Amino acid sequence: MHIYFLRHGDASSDTRYSDSERPLTHLGERQAALVGTFLQQKNIVIHATLSSPLKRAQETASIVLSNIRTPTIVLSDLLLNGSDPLELFEQMNSLNVSSILLVGHEPNLSELISLLIGGKRNVEIEMKKCSLALVDISDPMDQGTGVLKFLLPVELWNVSFK
Repeated sequence: MHIYFLRHGDASSDTRYSDSERPLTHLGERQAALVGTFLQQKNIVIHATLSSPLKRAQETASIVLSNIRTPTIVLSDLLLNGSDPLELFEQMNSLNVSSILLVGHEPNLSELISLLIGGKRNVEIEMKKCSLALVDISDPMDQGTGVLKFLLPVELWNVSFK
């Protein structure tokens, strides 16, 4: 299975929004569009998308997927910080797909990658805003059996967001 991990784009820090309602900034929208363009140009096929229910993650997922053909976004509380990764792994296995995009937050995403590639949560991985990572894992999905294929921070893609 190809598991793509995407941290949400840059989000508003305006205190008038609750944490769950913070929208993407214009920069975050442009970051997400760039990820969508990257996936399209590389002909990457996504069979399922799970997103955190927080607004900034949902907006990121929607913008990214507007560039590629993929089924609808499924919201999952299992992508929130503090959730049980084993339950998320069960949910992903139940989808019975060969590629999945997870859109969420830190530190949850780096902990998930760490579990998949190292078998524990303390492998040092940094998921900056709108970073995209790919972990390949064999069936059945198990901790410590994944291979990190890439981790691309959006600012390294030689694009100016000014």
